[in-house]
Amino acid sequence: MRPLLTEATGLLVDGAWRAPAATAAVSDKFTGETVRTVADATPGEVDAAVAGAARAARDPLPPDERRRVLEDAAAVLTGHETEIVDGYVAETGFTPGDARGELARAAAIFRMSAQEAVRLAGEEVPVAANPGSENRLAFTIRVPVGVVGAIAPFNAPLSTVAHKVAPALAAGNAVVLKPAELTPLSAMAIAEALLRAGLPSGLLQLVCGTGEVAGDALVRDPRVRYFTFTGSTAVGLAVKQRSGLARTQLELGSNSASIVAADADLDLVARTVARAGFRKAGQVCTSVQRLLVDRRVAPALTERLEAAVGKLTAGDPRAAGTDVGPLIARAEAERAHGWIREAVSLGASLVRGGDRDGAVLAPTVLGGLPAASRIMTDEIFAPMVAVVPVAGVDEAVRIVNEGAYGLQAGVFTQDVDTAFAAARRLRVGGVMINDTSSYHADNMPYGGVKDSGHGVEGPRYAAYDMTDPRIIVLNLKEAE
Repeated sequence: MRPLLTEATGLLVDGAWRAPAATAAVSDKFTGETVRTVADATPGEVDAAVAGAARAARDPLPPDERRRVLEDAAAVLTGHETEIVDGYVAETGFTPGDARGELARAAAIFRMSAQEAVRLAGEEVPVAANPGSENRLAFTIRVPVGVVGAIAPFNAPLSTVAHKVAPALAAGNAVVLKPAELTPLSAMAIAEALLRAGLPSGLLQLVCGTGEVAGDALVRDPRVRYFTFTGSTAVGLAVKQRSGLARTQLELGSNSASIVAADADLDLVARTVARAGFRKAGQVCTSVQRLLVDRRVAPALTERLEAAVGKLTAGDPRAAGTDVGPLIARAEAERAHGWIREAVSLGASLVRGGDRDGAVLAPTVLGGLPAASRIMTDEIFAPMVAVVPVAGVDEAVRIVNEGAYGLQAGVFTQDVDTAFAAARRLRVGGVMINDTSSYHADNMPYGGVKDSGHGVEGPRYAAYDMTDPRIIVLNLKEAE
């Protein structure tokens, strides 16, 4: 079987991998070694990619052909599991288990999007209810927006790319994809899988490069009519400001909290948080950062959580038994370590962890986090969970709502009334009952409010949003 990345350069324009004008190295996030050299796209190369996408967008694929291509691409991806997993582990520093799980998700997203390709439909509009329009029949059809710009993050380079590319293609659009410069290999594998599945030339263009150059050139191009972006709030704001009249779907930062009521199943909380707060080294937008716990059960939960987190192993992601690999860069580990030390200096207690070895940060649990700590207000994006005692669910909801972010929240309680009251009051995009903020099924609407962005992912919802309604009105003759 021919490897997916044999010919891939990181610059895919009009169905061909081109030799780029400049290149950049992709490093192994644990060893620091260069694993591949890929394109560092120039503004001119981005312009060529957008021009090709604009040409291709004039001739959308029929829905059933979109379905076939997406299903076949899913099969290509799963058929190259070993190659994709190896590249994923190298470029992210995440474990092989994380890689295999995300590859399975990406393939499933392609298959779900394939089904949406043949489900998109408009609706009848009852214009006959308007006086003078009694003989008119009106209905809408959904038409592609044209060119979609997809800008992906480093922390989910398979599933997030799939969430952006597959629904856009299902809706009949052309796509210009810019992956994170730190993790381009997974996106390149997806692009090649689509080519091998028979995607017509031009419907997917890929430009690897920096956000400052390639990303900025893409965002400022008026031929792109829709942007789907995942990343920081600051960069998301820049995308919004620079993209003109193009529509945007933005999944941005978070400071995710899970609320623990006094009647919660503490063993369930500790077990789920030990996974949800530390997978991918905590570099997940919905990763549990704050546990807002009724102070009556905070000591008991802290004890259980310390024991659960104490079983996690950090280090080489390729080593058997490793649960937490390195952060995406040593500088990020140094920053997060600094935040933890700052919190301790302000009065937080170090329950577990707190050590750093290069880019590897030990799984950390903090207790008694003071309100003045930036961990209470900002996104640490690291393997750290803070236990914050509160008076009860009401105070916990207030703390979440007063914060700048609103992606997802968890609520642990045995009382259905408490659960529904919190779900109605929390100003977030999703509320998970008896689960953490980190739960995410790929077919659900996923997105945030406030500084966490707007719009949602999920194949059904994204594909619909990546089309425009076109109204068609028939002025019919009266029957003789």
